[in-house]
Amino acid sequence: MSSAFGSRQWRTHPLRRRIDVLEARLFLMLCAMVVVCASTIGMSHGWAAFDHEQSLAAEQRADRHLVRALVLRDAASSPWADESGRTERVPVPVRWTSANGADATGNALVAPGTERGEWTRLWLDGRGRATSAPLGDRDVWARTLMAGGGGAAVTVGAGVLAGLGIRVACNRRRATNWETEWRRVEPEWSRRA
Repeated sequence: MSSAFGSRQWRTHPLRRRIDVLEARLFLMLCAMVVVCASTIGMSHGWAAFDHEQSLAAEQRADRHLVRALVLRDAASSPWADESGRTERVPVPVRWTSANGADATGNALVAPGTERGEWTRLWLDGRGRATSAPLGDRDVWARTLMAGGGGAAVTVGAGVLAGLGIRVACNRRRATNWETEWRRVEPEWSRRA
């Protein structure tokens, strides 16, 4: 069974218009450009984000440290749960010993149901203030993939808009050609009817 696409008949088909061939070629070039640009931009944004997040994680690991903190109040149970079924952590007041030996207090997020007098872990920054845990490898990779994927997605979106522009311009040209052709053919056609 022979393919009509590669045959001479396809290339010389009487219904094939030049604007259709031009549109097909423009779409092929646009698709190739989008693939190349999206991968290049995605990779460059991803590598830049990876370097930035790695240095940020290193700074946070150098500045932050864990301390044991005493829970000062019972943690009320939370009715909210995440996708895994774990309940949301709730803030409670805690007390810990600072680097200079003095008692310090603040709030920490603990599991619901934690009772007064239990110990929990708390991250502190270089100034002794309660803070979040430093970025881990999983966080770094998640932010890297988001930055790279975001750059690639924006590029693909621009390509889609360019494709729509090509389609609109070609459709306008086709409409103009049809109108011109109709003005030429309509007088003969209307006499036959």
